[in-house]
Amino acid sequence: MSAEITLDMAAEKDALKVIRIIGKGSHRLRLLQMGITPGTPIEVLRRAPLADPVEIAVRGAKLALRRAEAKNIAVVKES
Repeated sequence: MSAEITLDMAAEKDALKVIRIIGKGSHRLRLLQMGITPGTPIEVLRRAPLADPVEIAVRGAKLALRRAEAKNIAVVKES
């Protein structure tokens, strides 16, 4: 199994799986409400020129996350 990293460190086009959401409060709740839950497949589609924001695909939707938000999503590469 691959090592756990945060979503902001993942490369474009990597097939990933959410392990856990780091943090507490409204930021964590917002990510969960967007469908970013443990066990969910996720893919980094592309990054803006300065790496902020990052576009992801999750549950058939495309979302844009700030880099600070992506740091709160722990993922592993799917093999």
